[in-house]
Amino acid sequence: MADGTDNTVVGEILVIRDGGRLPHRRSTASAELLDQRLTRAIASLMPEGAEPVSEIGFAASLDAMADNSKAAIASDLGCYTEWCARERRAALPAEPETLVRYIQMLERRGHKPSTLARRIASLATVHRLVGMGDGAPTNTPMVRAALKAVRRRRGSMQRQAAPLRLGKALDANVGKGFTLQGLLDACGPDLQGLRDAALLSLGYDAGLRVSELVVVEEAHIEPQEDGSATLLIPSSKTDQERQGAWAWLSPDTMRRVGAWLEASGVRDGPLFRRVGVDRRRARAAVAQVAYEAIPGNTRNWRERMEGRPAELARTTYSIGTERLTRQGVNGIYRRVATAAFDKGLVQMPVKDVFDAVKGLSTHSLRVGLTQDLFAAGEDGVGIAQALRWSSPLCAMAANWPRAAMSRRARYRRFDDSCRSDKYGFRIALQTSSAGSARRSACASDESGREMPLWTVGADRRRRGHGGRGQP
Repeated sequence: MADGTDNTVVGEILVIRDGGRLPHRRSTASAELLDQRLTRAIASLMPEGAEPVSEIGFAASLDAMADNSKAAIASDLGCYTEWCARERRAALPAEPETLVRYIQMLERRGHKPSTLARRIASLATVHRLVGMGDGAPTNTPMVRAALKAVRRRRGSMQRQAAPLRLGKALDANVGKGFTLQGLLDACGPDLQGLRDAALLSLGYDAGLRVSELVVVEEAHIEPQEDGSATLLIPSSKTDQERQGAWAWLSPDTMRRVGAWLEASGVRDGPLFRRVGVDRRRARAAVAQVAYEAIPGNTRNWRERMEGRPAELARTTYSIGTERLTRQGVNGIYRRVATAAFDKGLVQMPVKDVFDAVKGLSTHSLRVGLTQDLFAAGEDGVGIAQALRWSSPLCAMAANWPRAAMSRRARYRRFDDSCRSDKYGFRIALQTSSAGSARRSACASDESGREMPLWTVGADRRRRGHGGRGQP
């Protein structure tokens, strides 16, 4: 056995846990570090004779930005730089007329209003980084009017990710389409299926964004006596300062996670990784034949002459060492959804399957859980705090069927009292001694015993709760 490789052969199954046999993806992105890539892109736009930029201030600004923001700005600058060079226009500092023409060009190419707004916001950030005013050119009435005109012509409604709700076990009114239960039933018993089931179940229970899901490690999971567990979320989109949060994982999810850990042998590092599958069919034995007896037009004459022993069918699973990517998670959701339809676990017309699968995204589990909690009668404030939405309006408006969102439904039950409903969920508002509010969602089992569902705020550990997120 080669060093660093753990091969386990069980009959016709081979598991390789060092990821050495996984195919290398052909990456179109540069291996250059984000800070270097963004710095180089900005430096290429600086005009001759520009005022010097403070190196310390520039580095501090980059350190305060999230990696996704840096990547978005670098990508937006690439498009803007190319257009300025083609039109022979000065890129920095940008003239308001230049930005209006740039917006018009993007609209003609069919970009959405949200994309245009992001491109202009990126240019405003670049102006601030190099000390050319507080994004002054992008804040002029001319530029704001151009963006408003695009929104009036094209509309500003964004496409909502298709929800993956739990299914009729929780809400009998769930319509036809893909559900979490259908996808879980479609996951096979092999290594890839065990990973997919654990990924889907954990992502739904905790309502994780894909950026939170792909960084989950076994060390972040703290098992409880009743078979459930609490999951530490070190940071998130709304927690850039890494205060941390805790989420509850059900016993069913822990069984799926345990099955994946036992089969994969993952002990440290990212919990969810690539699993390559190589299936070889069984081959019958080939008897040796004298060279003179082999016809001249035989393709595999050497194999016929030397012979070959029989080979069993073999399935080789190669487990990677790096975490899954956003695109990888999205591909898993769509592949499992297609398998669910092929197995008859989803009822929908064949003509709608392609669009339904295409509508799934890495946000689908989070949207589905939010809709399930709304269906259970929970209010937007509790859901927003429990699932780390940036605001209650974002949780209610962006993740609930718009046709069913009356003003009364969106703003009802903003009270601070504990309450229960027929689904067994409740929202409790807790206030610490310092006066800051913390919300935790709890569920009750059949015996009436409360189980922690979510707890927001890692500072609960410092107040003597032991990090278990109990009310």
